[in-house]
Amino acid sequence: MKQIALFLPAFTLVLILNGSFVFAQKFSAVPVDIEIPVAPTPVKAEGKFHLIYELHLTNFKSAELELTRIEVLGDVQNAAPLDSYEGPELTSRLSRVGVSDTPDTRIIGGGMSTVVFIQITVNSQSGIPRALHHRLFFKPLLTDPTKDEKVLDGGYVSVLRKAPLIIAPPLRGDGWVALSALSNTNSHRGTLVVVNGKARIAQRFATDWTRIGPDGQAFRGDPSNNSNWSPYGVEVLAVADAMVVDTHDGVPENDPTSDKKAVPITLETVGGNYIILDLGHGYFAFYAHLQPKSFRFKVGDKVRRGQTLALLGNSGQADAPHLHFHITDGNSPLGADGVPYVFDSFVVQRMLPSKSLLVNGQGWKPQAGTRIDRRRAEMPTENAVVKFP
Repeated sequence: MKQIALFLPAFTLVLILNGSFVFAQKFSAVPVDIEIPVAPTPVKAEGKFHLIYELHLTNFKSAELELTRIEVLGDVQNAAPLDSYEGPELTSRLSRVGVSDTPDTRIIGGGMSTVVFIQITVNSQSGIPRALHHRLFFKPLLTDPTKDEKVLDGGYVSVLRKAPLIIAPPLRGDGWVALSALSNTNSHRGTLVVVNGKARIAQRFATDWTRIGPDGQAFRGDPSNNSNWSPYGVEVLAVADAMVVDTHDGVPENDPTSDKKAVPITLETVGGNYIILDLGHGYFAFYAHLQPKSFRFKVGDKVRRGQTLALLGNSGQADAPHLHFHITDGNSPLGADGVPYVFDSFVVQRMLPSKSLLVNGQGWKPQAGTRIDRRRAEMPTENAVVKFP
């Protein structure tokens, strides 16, 4: 049965059909197409809930458009925006697709596209909106005689209520550093890769796991020797009962002190030696940069949660030994979309003040008496130092 509810200002109706939100918006002459490839799913981290997604904006006019502000609004009538971006904050969230003559990412040239990377944080589960929409502000065009600011309401999307997958950790022990983990600015977040005619962000919720040893160091002795690094050779574990559906082996390892990789980096070698597990229900776990010839299973084998899959290494697009881990909605290293997940349990030992502490010889140790911060059904945030069971 179809219901109609007024959740937004008078110019917008929200139709609720089979639990999904369908918006009827007012007429706008702004020639910008807004697409949201993947609807946001709330994921819990640091006790709060995070909505991470993207807007793809395409200018269908021949003239340039300058985006000056974006407001993210929820489903409560007349409520203040959940977030707003302008100036440097807006610029930091934009990535222009294609080539343009201007370095300003806020300028969307005729026929060109821009991607907006959004992260909304709410303090409690009750504060998660059921739907989102966006208000975009554009500078008046030189050819517009009215000189009026152009405003576009669009990008209407339901917030998915499906709980993220709960998994076991892919590693065990303490001192694990979540590099390039959950945030809107890490190196994984904006990595759009076109595979088989579709642009996706497989690494949307990826983490690079490195380790600090008992002495507080990421390595000791000669850093060009992979075995001198704290995480090197550690057992990599199955995060759930699963089936091995893809592997890639035989890629030699890199010298951590060299800018040159052991092999040319392509779509086939970027993950180095990797394993993909089918976790069921459309989820696939990707483990990358493993040691060559260390695999314990082959394609078609079933594995049990906690079993050793291989050893942590430094192959493919890796600067030093670490485990790259993410979960996607398809059996492909990069040709699928990254989805959120949470670990059933871990302890936050502290936040790493600076990544430079991993390589400058100073090292890092938790302060004496540091409170144990146990987390359940959460995802670590960027630079968290955690202990896994």
